[in-house]
Amino acid sequence: MNALLILNNGKVENCRVIVSLNRKAHIEQVISLLEEDRDREAFEILRNKADVREYLPRGRKPRFKPEVTLFEDML
Repeated sequence: MNALLILNNGKVENCRVIVSLNRKAHIEQVISLLEEDRDREAFEILRNKADVREYLPRGRKPRFKPEVTLFEDML
């Protein structure tokens, strides 16, 4: 599963990161949490367990369409 995380916190603003989650158990857990509208928990799993594939500077589009996009400041 590939996801786009858009980080907006006190230290970072509009930092876009493509992450990849490979373990089937984690993918199923993230999907389940998203279906239950528990986006914050899904975001935390992606942030802590996924591998960073690419940092996207402002104005650059990802090379592929991620399955999930989560905005940190909207959770």
